This record gives sequence, C-alpha cells and structure tokens, in this order.
Amino acid sequence: MGGTFNPVHMGHLVMAEAVMHSVEADGMIFIPARLHPFKPDNHVNNYDQRREMVRAALSSNHRFVLEDSPPDLQYTIDLIDYLQGKYTAVELLLIIGSDLVEEFESWHKYEEIVDRIKIVIAARPGYSFNTAGNDVLKGAERIMIPQYDVSSCDIRERVRSRMSIKYMVPAEVEKIIYQEGLYVKG
Repeated sequence: MGGTFNPVHMGHLVMAEAVMHSVEADGMIFIPARLHPFKPDNHVNNYDQRREMVRAALSSNHRFVLEDSPPDLQYTIDLIDYLQGKYTAVELLLIIGSDLVEEFESWHKYEEIVDRIKIVIAARPGYSFNTAGNDVLKGAERIMIPQYDVSSCDIRERVRSRMSIKYMVPAEVEKIIYQEGLYVKG
C-alpha cells in the first residue's frame, strides 16, 4: 500500500487491515512516496517526517511493515519492479482506494501495472467502485472496507485551524505532528 501519507491516518490503517484479512494476506507493506507526480512539492511534507509518522503508526501491528522507497524510483511501475525483485517468493498486490479509479489511466505505464500485478480496489467514503469507462481496472478485485471518513487533507486543515485530530490519527502520529509543528502553516 503506497501513498503520500501526509499524514498517515486511521483510514489508511483500517483499509490496510480490512484488505489484508479479505485477501488472506500474511501482511501489508506500507511504502511512503518520496514524490507525488500529481501533487506540487509544496503540498507534501518532508519524506523523513512522513516516514517517521508511518513507522509510528505501524508500531502496534506486527503484520504491518514499513518499506522505504528507493530515492531513484519515480513511478508506481518502478516500485513494482523493485518490490518484485526484492520479494520474489510472495505474491504482491497493489492496493488502491476507490478515489484513485478515475485517475488511474493517467498513471505512468498504467497498462503495464495491470499486466504485472493484481490490483485490489478498496472502497473509500464518497467514491464509487464503478469502473465504467475504465476498461483497464475491470478485472481488479473490489473490497468493501469499514467506512472511516477521514482524509489527510482534512487533518492538515484541522491542525492549521487548531482543531482536534484525536482519534483521526494514531496517538503516536498526533504526538509527532504537534512536536514537529507540522501542518501549522498553509
């Protein structure tokens, strides 16, 4: 499960746990993106800070693993190459939220991604599983997950507005956000 994780929140963890059990996986690998091709750099916090928040969030679940994305990898297909080379004895799945279905065909080498790895689409609040018009993802497995309507964008806005983020992010992540003064400025 890759993402910007800016910050990682309970919705990410709920999704990972639900998907892991639905597909009977042994574990879930979290890979924070170093860069995001669709988001300007000024909207993504420092990689090391985001990585540390993910590490803290995963610490209470031994089946969740943090994997560093090598610095020279730019696209999902590059990450798939890397992971399939590293984890040769396991079947890897790519987990995407249903919020990404509409943009999937804009991903670099999206057709190759579909050919190389099984894709699982996890329901996100407010987004449909509908892949109409997206023939590429018609074969993807769809999984309903407990709906936890929270987003990283909302959390950043709440921090800027001095509103509580308790129970939206793990306590360890909340502590890092406030200790480091993250998301205070827009």
